[in-house]
Amino acid sequence: MTANTTAKIFTTGNSQAVRLPKAFRMQGDEVWISKNELTGEIVLRPKEAEADRLQRIERLMRLIEAHPFPADFIPPRSDAFAPDPLLTEPSDSKDSRSGKA
Repeated sequence: MTANTTAKIFTTGNSQAVRLPKAFRMQGDEVWISKNELTGEIVLRPKEAEADRLQRIERLMRLIEAHPFPADFIPPRSDAFAPDPLLTEPSDSKDSRSGKA
């Protein structure tokens, strides 16, 4: 849903609350809330129940076990020290700043 509409804001105690229109109702008792400090936008995301989250993780683990990654999924690498090319002096015989050998 990408429609924009307005919602009422009210104060209850030391908190502020937003009354969501019916079209924007969310399931559950809690939501994740985040605020973009640059724009001031506030985003509400449904907070998944712990049992549902654990079930999703279990399904994911079963899929990974049933379809393991191939041995070459992550290619071998060398753990040998590699100097930072931006901090290393050129190895040629000429002085790169003066052009002299």
